[in-house]
Amino acid sequence: MHGGNIRKAQEIYGRDDFIDLSANINPFGPPPGVWQALEQGAKEIVNYPDPQSLALRTVLSNQFEIPLPQIMVGNGAGELIFTIINALKPRKVAIPVPSFSEYERAARSVEAEITFLPFGAKGWTDSSLISEEWADYLSGCDLLFLCSPHNPTGSVISQDLFVQLLEVTARIGCRIVFDESFVDFLPEQTRWSARSYLTKHEHLIVLYSLTKFYSLPGLRLGAAFASSALLNLFEKFRDPWSVNVLAQVAGAAALQDPTYAGVVREKLEGSRSFFYREFAALGLDSLQLLPGCVNFSLIEVRGSRMSELINHLGQRGILVRDCRNFNGLDGQFIRVAIKDIPAMQALLDGLKSFFA
Repeated sequence: MHGGNIRKAQEIYGRDDFIDLSANINPFGPPPGVWQALEQGAKEIVNYPDPQSLALRTVLSNQFEIPLPQIMVGNGAGELIFTIINALKPRKVAIPVPSFSEYERAARSVEAEITFLPFGAKGWTDSSLISEEWADYLSGCDLLFLCSPHNPTGSVISQDLFVQLLEVTARIGCRIVFDESFVDFLPEQTRWSARSYLTKHEHLIVLYSLTKFYSLPGLRLGAAFASSALLNLFEKFRDPWSVNVLAQVAGAAALQDPTYAGVVREKLEGSRSFFYREFAALGLDSLQLLPGCVNFSLIEVRGSRMSELINHLGQRGILVRDCRNFNGLDGQFIRVAIKDIPAMQALLDGLKSFFA
């Protein structure tokens, strides 16, 4: 269902050293202060975690200038998606495709009717929908999932279109769950957050991930921002101890590092520029790269050799995301995460050797 399954890869390929490009995680590790926080926090595992995650929520509140009652944290964005769905019990849900599979799984868990909105391989960059058509597509829907930066295409919605969608959904009584799990990867000059629209739009719920950018996937940590009334409802449908002690202290430490984010973005931009340039230099007609705005990209594999390509890369210790289980993605695609330059060079070498 998802990338990052190292154990499964070890069984398939009989090795334990992998460059994992199948999961979109920052490759440079968490901020240095996280390790110290984990060491100190380990002493607290003999006690239950704070069910309100007050220290972490306070850091989030200060960092993003959001009132404390409008912040809820969870065991990754995945848990929060299911919590929201189970609390709201929507009758009809709209989901752009392709998209993160947990939106659909969560909707089906409450037997909601699902309307799929066609995005295709270019996502927001080439969406066939314009604002006036959204009301027709969303007819009868009481919940809409949106994702920007969009997974798996890496494209970003414009603020103008987002504002129009806020107005359309408010008019027809449809709530928006806006997943911006990859927003921290965007360059400063193009980065914006839906959090700034919470004050005026009580039908908006914003999801945020701390695991991807801050390299904490094994701890599972995410946040939801919404009106206090909605969050009070959501709290009734979640495990009060879902965010463990170590996740809470690691998240607080990561957010408070003043230089980490800028350094990571600079390194990733260097890797991305290198990979795009060198990929073009390969001149492979069998592959088409669809550049993303963040730390991953889609590559279309033309012909019928995608399974062979994935296996070839796996045997060389390189894991990529097989995108054939993404609903609404016509054609054969792999998704590759942008890691450090040596990792991207290894992928380039693997592609070149396969098509040679």
